[in-house]
Amino acid sequence: MKLVWNRSIGWNIQLRGYKKKKMDYTIIEDGADCYPWHEFFAIFPRKTVTGKHIWWQKAYKRKVWVVWGTGFHMEPEVQYATAFDLLVYDNKHHP
Repeated sequence: MKLVWNRSIGWNIQLRGYKKKKMDYTIIEDGADCYPWHEFFAIFPRKTVTGKHIWWQKAYKRKVWVVWGTGFHMEPEVQYATAFDLLVYDNKHHP
């Protein structure tokens, strides 16, 4: 397995080396340093929480924390959504 520098531990474990066994992760949406959804304009392509790609349109984003494995490593992540995604997205659902 070749490690990719400047990427997180979770990215290297899940996407590079252990494709047969995916690493468990939990998204913390209501803890410290988690922010509510706020509006922005997506100039560059982004992937939403439902898996669609958006570009050059109004969207929403927020910052959440991802806990990899059994809680030994946390890293921030930004989630993106359209207005329709916010209506159908359940907070317990992880894409």
